[in-house]
Formats: sequence, C-alpha cells, structure tokens
Amino acid sequence: MIIAWGTFYFNNYNTIMNSLVVLFFVVNALAATFLARKFMAKNDVTLKYFGVGLLLNALAFAMWTIGYVNAPQLLNFVTFGAIAFLVSLIVFLYASLQKLSSGNRLLVTIVGTFAIIGIFFIGRASPAYAFISPEGLLFFNLTPLVQMLYIFALSFTILPLIDLVASKFEGPYSALVRYGFIAQVVGGIMLITSKDVQVLYITGWVVGAVYVALLTTLLFNQRAWSKTH
Repeated sequence: MIIAWGTFYFNNYNTIMNSLVVLFFVVNALAATFLARKFMAKNDVTLKYFGVGLLLNALAFAMWTIGYVNAPQLLNFVTFGAIAFLVSLIVFLYASLQKLSSGNRLLVTIVGTFAIIGIFFIGRASPAYAFISPEGLLFFNLTPLVQMLYIFALSFTILPLIDLVASKFEGPYSALVRYGFIAQVVGGIMLITSKDVQVLYITGWVVGAVYVALLTTLLFNQRAWSKTH
C-alpha cells in the first residue's frame, strides 16, 4: 500500500503520488463492490443491507481515489467520501437492528442518524485538513476528538452487524466472515489514526490479504453460501 517506490509527481504540484496508494484505494473500492453485489443478491434483509453498506464503502474509496489523483480537489473528494462512508454506517446500523420491532428499529436508526450527522459537522468544523505527505501518503488528519467519534461510530454500527452476518454462515466460512471483516474494521481504524509509515504499510497489506481471502471464498465458493438464502 504505502512504500517509497512507484511514485511520481502531480503535474504542477510539489506533491508525490504513490502508485501503490492508488492501487490500495482502487482494490478496496473494487473488492467492496464485488462483495456488495454478492450480499445484495440475497433475500435475507440483513445480508442485503450489509451489501448496501459495502457498496457505499466502495463509493467512499472511489471518491478518495479521485481526490488523491486530483490534488487540487483533494479536500472536496475527501468530504464526498466521508459522506458516503458515514451514510454506510447508518445503513449498517439499520441492518443490525432487524431483530427489534419496527418501531424500535426506526427510533434507534433516527437517533443514530442524528449522531452521524453530528460527527460529520464536528469533523467539518475541525481545523485539521486531509493532506498528502512528501512520501505520497494520504492522511485524513482527523483531530483526536473526531478520531474518537469515528471509532465509536464504527464499533457501535459495524461490529454487532458483522457478528450477525457471520452467524448466517457455517463452520470456517462463518469464522472467515467474522474475523475477516473485523480485521477490515481494525485496519480502517489504523488508517484514520496512525501516521507511522511502517504501521500503515503493514496495515495496507493485511487489509489487502484479507480482501483476497474474502473475495476468493465468497465469490467463487458456492458452499460458503449454503446456509444463506
């Protein structure tokens, strides 16, 4: 994901673009899209909404990719990506509440939506801005307060849903879904909190390897879906 070779300068800007950073964002966007389509094809409401959330995540990575390769518009596309990502959290929250009554599900979703909107505006009011480092790394540069809010939002929306989604698979497939997507969440947290190049390098490769495992299993192995419908 993030190493020194494979870089070149943006036209007329003293900013290095790391081709592996581009590859990382593109792979994340494509992997999330392919997995989203697979989940959305299921009749199960939880799986379907999980797929919708993944598709919004793919959109977020696509926006960040566009911003990265178009440096003058970086902040705009980082914002567009953040909006798509935050909306995905609302979808994930709704998907995790299917066992509640419709009234309680609606109430919790409304409360969660207002919380997500609050996170967005707190982030917008932050004096810190995303930037591309001299090594060509994209840093979202969130303040500690905004980092905390994102981590709480991720934990409360995605982690319960991952466990619910994993329960719809059997045996090793259930474990792969559970721990594979948990690894993606942890990787996401590291990407928004860490500024250590080595840590980000390792995180990027871990996230990529997990996506390969999820894609090869869930896209090409029909037995993985034998318990789902």
